[in-house]
Amino acid sequence: MSRSPSIVCAGYMPLDVIRTSADTVARRAGGTAANVAAILSYLGWDAVLAGQAGTDAAGDELLGDLADAGVAVDQITRAENAETPRLVHDVLPEGHFYRYRCSDCGARFPRSRPLTIEGARACARAHPTPSVFFFDRVNPGTLTLAEAYAETRSVIVFEPSVPANAELLRRAAAVAHVIKHSDDRSVGGLDDLQLRPRKGQIRIVTHGAEGLELRIGQARGRRFQALATLAVDTGGAGDWTTSGFLARAAANRRVERDRVEEALRYGQALAAVNCATVGARGLMALTPASARRRALRVLNENGLRSAPRLPAAPALAQPSGLCPSCLMPVSDQLVLDAASSAGTV
Repeated sequence: MSRSPSIVCAGYMPLDVIRTSADTVARRAGGTAANVAAILSYLGWDAVLAGQAGTDAAGDELLGDLADAGVAVDQITRAENAETPRLVHDVLPEGHFYRYRCSDCGARFPRSRPLTIEGARACARAHPTPSVFFFDRVNPGTLTLAEAYAETRSVIVFEPSVPANAELLRRAAAVAHVIKHSDDRSVGGLDDLQLRPRKGQIRIVTHGAEGLELRIGQARGRRFQALATLAVDTGGAGDWTTSGFLARAAANRRVERDRVEEALRYGQALAAVNCATVGARGLMALTPASARRRALRVLNENGLRSAPRLPAAPALAQPSGLCPSCLMPVSDQLVLDAASSAGTV
């Protein structure tokens, strides 16, 4: 029996609080590292997420949602008395907006805790030879894993999302086989450091609604326009693009160069379908087979023509003493007021 391809992910992993103009609220594991792990599990891979979460109710929901998505959470440590980071996604007709404090209770959210070096070493021992290692935050812990997995010939994929220490960024760029980053110079810092691709290294530079550019080594880049979609929520589009690309081009512990362009286009097609749903992983409400069929139809028709019909989301639990939206601790009166305004009492 052939072994499934596998991925270990590390990086940003908050609990997403997804709010819409219809005053609906959902909570899901989020962040690029968690989304890529969950999406590839959905697409048939063995997926592991490494990092830190709190010992609070948000941490319980984070790990529960990941486990429901088929992601192994044995490498997520839970620091005693620590709080789990959250991120609010306001999905409105005028766009997708991120907030770092709760719209209901007003609480400021805890900051993300990086993977520790000890956690990285434990993960490398427990999961020594993944097909792919993916990271979106560069710190000593994620670099420890990247360099360890490079030694075992895993494909190393780096997707910088925030500015980072220049020396750590250079090390990350040196070890990665694939780097995917935004053309926004404020993100990642690769352009500022003038880190040119080494021979054979794949660079995927995203341009938002204008699509993306593929560069291999020092060769001239090729542009891929975004596929037309019925956009409801663009959050998570990049994570589906990354995941679709890896699913098609990196399942065999190497990047198959003859499949790179087709794989990128497949990832863009998955992203186009997900943009017609709410949430970074809204498409996962469909079966994987249905998602694949829809992606192939998008490719054949050069765009999405009809939005998928999704089942209604289950009602959220409302733990006592916590904000009904973000699960931060608040006074009983604030909980009652927030629940009343949301129509849950």
